Amino acid sequence: MKLPNVKRQYRWAVRRRLRIVTYVEAHSLLGASQHFGLDRKTIREWRDRYRAEGITDLVPRYPAQRPTRLVPATIALLEHARRELEYGAARTRVWLRRVHQIHLPMATIQHAFRRMGVPHLPRRRKRAPRPKQLRLFEKPHPGDSVQIDVKVVKLNQRKCFQYTALDDCTRLRVLRLSREQNQRSSLAFLEQVRQSFPFPIHQVQTDHGTEFSLDFVLGLEQAGIRHRYIQPRRPQQNGKVERSHRIDNEEFWGRQSFLDFEAAAAALPHWERTYNADRFSLALHGETPAEKLARRLPGAKIA
Repeated sequence: MKLPNVKRQYRWAVRRRLRIVTYVEAHSLLGASQHFGLDRKTIREWRDRYRAEGITDLVPRYPAQRPTRLVPATIALLEHARRELEYGAARTRVWLRRVHQIHLPMATIQHAFRRMGVPHLPRRRKRAPRPKQLRLFEKPHPGDSVQIDVKVVKLNQRKCFQYTALDDCTRLRVLRLSREQNQRSSLAFLEQVRQSFPFPIHQVQTDHGTEFSLDFVLGLEQAGIRHRYIQPRRPQQNGKVERSHRIDNEEFWGRQSFLDFEAAAAALPHWERTYNADRFSLALHGETPAEKLARRLPGAKIA
């Protein structure tokens, strides 16, 4: 039977109700209740609506918005995660479980975000399409490979340089702010990395920037550390440290401003500790870098 005036999502329900009402007319209300396993009051209401208005009155009358079962405290946490922390549903789910011991399905969190009127996160800079998806990998032991890169930061219209070292296995990072970007500052940062990481470094991976040229490579060789250049114009080969720079933009540099270099340099180590010890990573299945380090190297402590 065709129902042209009924929305598609309701047609199956209308056909079922029409079949029940037809059974009532041919037999009895009690017989239909026993045959279909429904309450007589419900069937009587459908029959009366059908007699009064016809098929169109058999359309389900669902409320525009059903009341939520979440308690106000949980709703407040969800709103804080979305509006203040700018977490997506997946990260909010891990945050609620780890920090507040609240277990919610992903669909419930997404539905709550829609109710708040914030179904989507603020739009970020559109990333260029990748011509080819690289095979993801992870080194098995801490120190097997450390990715080092430099991020340009502007403070009062002047360029500064954030040096970042990231361990491929644990995602543990070391961050330092420098006024210069040259081989001297790179070698000084390398020494700080070796002192900060609680494990020996076997390989360092960088791009072909001039700050990582001959003197830097010789410094690595003197320390007994292998060096590997990524392919030119392939920043995705240093993808873990590049991705961490995007997190720095979104959660550190983008959320506060600094009057001068000294203030930014003093705040960066605090952000480093937050990233390593407090901020859980979806790439690590909800662990922090410090937790993964403790699992791989029991007894190791970060600086």
